[in-house]
Amino acid sequence: MSQLDKGYRWGSYISNLILEGSNIGTWVWNVQTGETIFNEAWANIIGYSLDELKPLSIDTWLKYVHPDDLKTSELELNQHFSGETKQYVCEARMQHKQGHWVKVLDKGKVLIRDDDGKPLWMFGVHVDVTELWNKEQQVTELKTQLELLTDNLPGFVYQYVLREDGTFYFPFATKKVAEIYGCSAEQILQDANFAMGAVHPDDLETVQVSIEQSKEQMSEWHQTFRVMHPLKGEIWLEGKSSPQKLANGDTIWHGYLHDVTEERNQNEQIRLLSAAVSATTQGIMITDAHTRIIDVNPAFEVLTGYSKQEIIGEMPSKLSSGKHSKDFYLELWQTLSEQEHWRGRVWNRKKTGEAFPVLVTIDVLKNQCDEVTNYICVFSDISEMIAEQELLTDLVNKDPLTGLFNRRALDTLLERKSRSARDEKDFFTIIYFDLDNFKALNDSLGHASGDKMLTDIANKLSKEMREKDMLARVGGDEFVAVIESVNSEELADRIVQRFEDNINEIAKRFGTLEPVSVSIGAAFFPLDGTDPEELLLLADARMYESKNAKKLASNIRLSGT
Repeated sequence: MSQLDKGYRWGSYISNLILEGSNIGTWVWNVQTGETIFNEAWANIIGYSLDELKPLSIDTWLKYVHPDDLKTSELELNQHFSGETKQYVCEARMQHKQGHWVKVLDKGKVLIRDDDGKPLWMFGVHVDVTELWNKEQQVTELKTQLELLTDNLPGFVYQYVLREDGTFYFPFATKKVAEIYGCSAEQILQDANFAMGAVHPDDLETVQVSIEQSKEQMSEWHQTFRVMHPLKGEIWLEGKSSPQKLANGDTIWHGYLHDVTEERNQNEQIRLLSAAVSATTQGIMITDAHTRIIDVNPAFEVLTGYSKQEIIGEMPSKLSSGKHSKDFYLELWQTLSEQEHWRGRVWNRKKTGEAFPVLVTIDVLKNQCDEVTNYICVFSDISEMIAEQELLTDLVNKDPLTGLFNRRALDTLLERKSRSARDEKDFFTIIYFDLDNFKALNDSLGHASGDKMLTDIANKLSKEMREKDMLARVGGDEFVAVIESVNSEELADRIVQRFEDNINEIAKRFGTLEPVSVSIGAAFFPLDGTDPEELLLLADARMYESKNAKKLASNIRLSGT
């Protein structure tokens, strides 16, 4: 019997005896002639009947197999023909009658060789593995999507296994491990010591103990610790994972680690800022964009008397003292709108109703869209500073004996009047008066009596003055009054007369041989001029005219007797 007849018989025998009735396709191939025998199931795998594929040969396979997989098939065949492999195995795609691709597992073996040992007859099967192939593709796609997702998470996703003997390994690790431990995912999968070896020595024991506790209690592992990164240096990590007991007794954790160095630094800065805000003696008030108070610090409570609970939700106007005009606040808000910053003095009111001066700084806080989100107000009580300034002002501008303004304060007022543009209807009068025979009082009764007279005169005349007027002591017994809104000589004369009457009344209390009297001179704006300094000189001159006239009259009376 010829070798060809033997091949046919072997093919028919195997096809009919072993695989008949199954869904497995069979093939018998004469390697040297290309003659090929397929069963009906082989044709059905790609949607055909066997008759539709005739004439059958090795070209039938070559026609339907994917070109890319054909190269792999040829490689595997050559290795089998040469004896490198015991059988031929290849997965290949074949084009279905409907146009799509099906996946087959192609397996075969040379059973007959010619006299020269060359392969002659090869027998094999095709198994449709399309469904399995599709599932593998789905798994691959899901794995790719999972890797894409985990690789883009802000931290390192991993599986960590602790064996019963105490050794450990990572069955899964994402690429972000490089940001955490400074190694690749492949390195940590091969050698888990990359992880523990990077943990800061001061934190290593804490980490190890926490893992053991999580294993014993089957509780979530949550830890914050430091690692020494080869590029970043010392960084802080936070990790969370859930343990699970495996059938072999090992424990596996599924979790993640992420770098919290920046967050920790920010939290530390916030902690320090919060401590500073709480410790500062300056009051701090924070409002929302609608200027409703949302937070205050302890110093605010001390300075205003309002507790945080009382003031939250209120408007800053609750602290208004009523000492500022509407225009003051309009200007304040205009400055804030234009410059996003305002600084100045404000009179506030405490819960008790007491008004007190504060130095205020207000800043505007905006978001990334340039929208106002908050106003930050910082203020300090400047009552003591104001009091010290007022005391200093009194020392510089007040007469220490009488408490009246001194010559310096008078000069400052007149200089200010000289610089300002004044309406001619804005009348004022300068009254200059000097005490007559005052030296005689000091000589006869002593300087204490003289000082008493001066203080009595100052107190009495001050009561005659309005808040907008000024009364100053400019010499030992010389006084100047600046009276606003005096628009006639008649009115000025009445004021002068009251001054003279009051001084004469006080002088009667002091029994002197020659009674103290007063000489007075006045000058009017704008009737006598528009320069305040010149008006003062004119009033002084008129006062001396009055004094000289009185002396002349006195001499006439004396000579007549």
